[in-house]
Amino acid sequence: MRPGRGLPTRRTRAALAASAVAAAAAAVLAATEPAPAPVSPPAPRAVDDLPDAPGTVKAPSPGPRAPAFALTVTPDARSLLWAERGTGVVRRAVLGAGAPGAGVVLARLDARPGAEAGVRGVAVARDGRTYAAYVRRTDGRLAVVELGTSARVVWLGPPAGRTRVGGGLVALAGGRLAVAIGDGARPARAAQPRSLLGRVVTVSPDGPADQEPRRRSRGWHDPTAFAAGRGGVLWVADRAGGPDAERTGHADRPRAGVVLSPFRRAPVGLATADDGATLFACGLRSGRIDRTRVRAAGRGNAQTVPQVLAARCRYGIAVAGERVLVSGDDGRVADAGRTSTLRRAAVLDDGP
Repeated sequence: MRPGRGLPTRRTRAALAASAVAAAAAAVLAATEPAPAPVSPPAPRAVDDLPDAPGTVKAPSPGPRAPAFALTVTPDARSLLWAERGTGVVRRAVLGAGAPGAGVVLARLDARPGAEAGVRGVAVARDGRTYAAYVRRTDGRLAVVELGTSARVVWLGPPAGRTRVGGGLVALAGGRLAVAIGDGARPARAAQPRSLLGRVVTVSPDGPADQEPRRRSRGWHDPTAFAAGRGGVLWVADRAGGPDAERTGHADRPRAGVVLSPFRRAPVGLATADDGATLFACGLRSGRIDRTRVRAAGRGNAQTVPQVLAARCRYGIAVAGERVLVSGDDGRVADAGRTSTLRRAAVLDDGP
């Protein structure tokens, strides 16, 4: 184990070279809307051969039935919300000194069951209104709803497909909701100008269910890990899969703001810290927290490839003040440490 600024280890040098080749393809990953350039091209074959992240911990089998997923801290940092992965259940707990426990059920949505379905994202606006993005059981469409005495449909999105669903959800300071939609493993369809697949869009919380969303960027693969940083900048840690590289970067400036991962960690949760200067992601495949630094104290682009830490995480991550909360192998929410500690933590090497 040793500190590092970009993980230039022996085992990943070849992978980094492959990622450099893939960078040219990534330049067209998401031309900002509405440019009709083709998107999501297959990455070079070498990307599919990238190693697992340093320190990867195999997931337990069988795993927890419905682990805490889509962890979301309220704007006042007093409460934590999360979904039970693969279901329509959303929970809420008051944050005290210890672990939040099981909390209370806030909503039960009629969601399609399964690890790539259920509730995909949870967001709380500054006015306290709470929203969820989920895959509906009735028609398989990705929907955004406001949670309350009833689940009012805010926006009815496209069919979710069975893989690369995305579904990250963020409440923006201006009042709108940002939704990250996966490409459904259908890049050709996602490349069509009118498609909503592989997009980051925003919708009005008070609009009709059939409102036309505003398109912000395109070409994402599986943007479940989605978070807001300094000044409302949106960040995506794209899980990808198959022959496509994992990417971390600006949701609005995907050409200039993306770095490719030299290994696989399958990020499913993303949180910002240090006023946007640090990104922490939770790896479903790696079972670890990884750290990405942001240039210009949170105002610029991603600075480093993901730096894998010893700290453990499996299903979700959130930052509440200085606390980093994670959903681990048992699916329960626990403290992973303080942001100041993880900011300075040594990076795992992948061996001599």
